[in-house]
Amino acid sequence: MLSVNNIVIPIPNDRIKTYKVVTFIILTLNFLGFGYVFLQTSSTAATLAIIALVLNAVPWLYYLLNRKHIKSPVIEITLITSALMWLYYGNFWMGILLLIFAFMSFFTNKKTVILFSETGIIYPSFPIKKYIWIDVAQVVWKDDILTIDLKDNKLLQFKIEKEFALDFDWAEFNEWCKKKSN
Repeated sequence: MLSVNNIVIPIPNDRIKTYKVVTFIILTLNFLGFGYVFLQTSSTAATLAIIALVLNAVPWLYYLLNRKHIKSPVIEITLITSALMWLYYGNFWMGILLLIFAFMSFFTNKKTVILFSETGIIYPSFPIKKYIWIDVAQVVWKDDILTIDLKDNKLLQFKIEKEFALDFDWAEFNEWCKKKSN
């Protein structure tokens, strides 16, 4: 029987695709914005604009050449540096919005897992949702699909990664969850 206090099951992060597209748009707008600043200024401000152009061009080109992924924390560092440069230029709204987006991306890109413990289930939403076992009707893992049926008629379903599912005793997990939800 499962003797572990916490069972961690990774689930797919559906926010990643949206994050990639939005990040690409932001990098494009940054590139264009710093290009405009370069054309409109001279001396030190122009030098910073060239640095910002290069800083935004590298992950932008990487994304175009390899659309499968943009790795963190390179993007976050680029966005934070760009935000600081926008603040230097006096564009406070752009700087603040970029900082907010950069810090939110740390949460967006983290690995998503569902935690099953003796007290309940912790679901990785924002804000994090905690379901105690008394609120859970049943938990079933079958055919690499994890289903959490709540007593308030909510149903949560997740496709489990094949690599994780191969090494996991789902029958024992189902039995453990059945005992907890009764």
